[in-house]
Amino acid sequence: MKKIYQLAFSMSVLGLLAACHGHDVKEYKSKFRMINASAISGDINVAMDYKNMYASDIQYLNYSLFSEHISTRHILQVRSASGSVIIDTAITMQPNKTYSAFLYDSANTVRYKVLEENFVKAVGSFCKLRFMHLSNTAPLSDIKIGNDTNALFLNYANGMNSEYTLFNTDSTFFNAFLAGGSVPYYTQSSYQYFKPGYFYTVYLKGSVGSTGLDSLGFFMIENSSNY
Repeated sequence: MKKIYQLAFSMSVLGLLAACHGHDVKEYKSKFRMINASAISGDINVAMDYKNMYASDIQYLNYSLFSEHISTRHILQVRSASGSVIIDTAITMQPNKTYSAFLYDSANTVRYKVLEENFVKAVGSFCKLRFMHLSNTAPLSDIKIGNDTNALFLNYANGMNSEYTLFNTDSTFFNAFLAGGSVPYYTQSSYQYFKPGYFYTVYLKGSVGSTGLDSLGFFMIENSSNY
């Protein structure tokens, strides 16, 4: 009889551990994506814990979808299309958090930045907008929209980013000014359109004076409320 009780106790403990373990795996997940804003790097692939995440390379001015990962410390590698390691680092993903990693150029050096996303949906007719200065050679800059004389984003240097801010869902274009200047050094040639409840990341990309693929400009990433 004692052995039967011991067996029953052991089975109940194992069942409890299995349930807890299953709960951990289900609850403690994080999301991650990669944005390729580096003209120097060209096409890239991403390895998480030394395993390639994607079947095809992420081209310059493109980005991956969000993928789920266990919430823990991971080894993150960004590799060129030929397999050379560009970035080799470690990131710790917290439970139920979402992360965006940006690969970009800074004075002809490849750098990266990981941001924890804050996808709290805007209500009503508003969307949310943030700005990032990821241009290789552009100066300290003010960003203005349309014909506005006041800067929406003030004094941004390479590698800097704003938080998401409420933004009217209208159509407009962006201008880049030397910080404190009154004449734009770059004006977007087309309008950008915004949708209620969406999240937008607009970043300054490329190099001043270039007419190639890495020409100066603004690039916009659009995410729905479902990411």
